[in-house]
Amino acid sequence: MRAAVWTLPLAKSLDKAREAPAREKAAGDVAGRAGAPDVLAEWDLVKRAQAFESAAIEALYQAYYPKVYNYGFLQMGDVQAAEDLASDVMLKMIESINKYHFRGLPFGAWVFRIARNRLIDLHRRRRRRGEVDLSETLSSALASPHALAERALDRGQLQVALKHLTDEQRQVIVLKFIEGFDNRSVGKIMARSEGAVKSLQHRALGSLRRLLYHDRV
Repeated sequence: MRAAVWTLPLAKSLDKAREAPAREKAAGDVAGRAGAPDVLAEWDLVKRAQAFESAAIEALYQAYYPKVYNYGFLQMGDVQAAEDLASDVMLKMIESINKYHFRGLPFGAWVFRIARNRLIDLHRRRRRRGEVDLSETLSSALASPHALAERALDRGQLQVALKHLTDEQRQVIVLKFIEGFDNRSVGKIMARSEGAVKSLQHRALGSLRRLLYHDRV
């Protein structure tokens, strides 16, 4: 998937927020709900996977591998690291699927909780080894002609702008506008209250709007 496709829902919300900041919160909530999966239908698929039905396991793998990859890439800016994260999370998902209990939230909230924990562990290991933060690779991409051409497009700038947010703000933006989770599910994934999620979203959208539009006001 190309960055412009990933970030289209976010771009639309930023455009609306730019024109009418007072409606920013409502626009974000609508965007989050619009992408929510059919929770009950997916729960049926999960139950089949828990019974070791190979087709159901494959369906969940195909559905969530690209989502977790996108999440990892937009957090870290590194293709190999994102692929490793997605593979690791899929393995953990399959190994632990019988521990999942339906509580009214999308199955994806459970999967992305695994992804978030793995991402935190990865950052901790890299810091202990004294390695450069993977998010810096996203900013270094600005030096390439391809990235400079992409940045000239409004939608392409979104991927670059994400690196300027805090880790939690970036996670809220990716989970809500790109993965389509609602505030309740994002809160479950991040172990934060819905109020905290809304606050993070508000600050993140404000920061992105300033980054993307400051030179065009």
